Amino acid sequence: MGLERFEIVFDNPQAVFYAGQTVTGRIVVINSTPKCFRGINVKLKGRAEVNWSEVTEQASSPRPTNHRNTNEVTEIFSSEETYFETQFNVLGSGEDVNLNPGEHFYPFNYVLPSNLPSSFKGDYGHVRYTILAVVDRPWKFDYEAKAAFTVISPLDLNADPKLAAPLSKEKIKIFCCMCCTSAPVYATLSLPCGGVVPGESLAPTVEVDNKSRVSISQIKLQLIKTVTYKARGGNDKKCKVSIAEKYLPKVKRGASEVFVREAGMQIPPMPPSNLDNCSIIDLDYHLNAYFVTSGFHFDFEMRLPVVVGTIPFSANFGQFNAPQAAENIMPVGWNFSPSAPQLDEAPNYPDMPPPSYEESVFGAKSIQEKSDNQYMFMNKNFAPMYPVYRQS
Repeated sequence: MGLERFEIVFDNPQAVFYAGQTVTGRIVVINSTPKCFRGINVKLKGRAEVNWSEVTEQASSPRPTNHRNTNEVTEIFSSEETYFETQFNVLGSGEDVNLNPGEHFYPFNYVLPSNLPSSFKGDYGHVRYTILAVVDRPWKFDYEAKAAFTVISPLDLNADPKLAAPLSKEKIKIFCCMCCTSAPVYATLSLPCGGVVPGESLAPTVEVDNKSRVSISQIKLQLIKTVTYKARGGNDKKCKVSIAEKYLPKVKRGASEVFVREAGMQIPPMPPSNLDNCSIIDLDYHLNAYFVTSGFHFDFEMRLPVVVGTIPFSANFGQFNAPQAAENIMPVGWNFSPSAPQLDEAPNYPDMPPPSYEESVFGAKSIQEKSDNQYMFMNKNFAPMYPVYRQS
């Protein structure tokens, strides 16, 4: 083939950019034999899609015997929205170009819109940002290379003073057996604040005053991600995933317990709440406390909302360790990246330690699409990266 390498390389090796920044990089072509083509064009795209199917039963005409046949019907639900799509040439303008053997580099740059949602991937939808490079060859199939990159839409916990306030929820549970009623269980679930960033520890307090004759055999704490996918026609699909879990010991009848240190859980790398600027995917988090009771009594639960941000509370800046900069790895972020100017709408925190950027806890997913060339040069699996603040 003579083409040894055709690749998209970002100037930021982590391929993480904030909305409003400039995506920069270069197209790398290494060929061992002379090549002739019309040019190299680049296409950048930001897009969200949702898609799922549901099997329903459709009744047929009734038989005289009063029996009915049912036929399974698969219904597809989908929606999409495009945030930007641009195309330009980095080499050539339609006339033949002769490329001698060797290494060739063609730079590109594109200023991202400032109102983009953060990169996201889920079971039934995604927000994805990609770049496609095409070597346009006359009378032959084109060479294509594709890469994905992460976009972060800042969610500043300092912007909403309510997030810094403590949260608390109380519940009184009364158990009944036949005609007898026991004394109640008093349960309280609380958080020191309503906002957190990846890398921090969520520090709930669980208080139980069990005056009943029923034991609380276990308390299960879960950080839950709730994703709502919205298809055309007003159809929604809601999915819940447990991100982190903690199990607290039993509370015997007549006993009282307060769990603080045992209830803490660390927030892994994951997308910020809400997915602002995306109208077809909603993302929320909450802390759930599930109380398992002994015997045949009904269990009960409590929950508190949790907002996952990208910028921690300024009062906590001193708690974080600045990540060690690896060789040839430049820090990113609006007040750290030398490749992008300070954004007018972005907050300026000179004393904020730079985060590290780590792959999403939800793992990688294929970025291959039906329209992609089967001979394409690309790493099919991609996991978005999110800012993480490690505590001292």
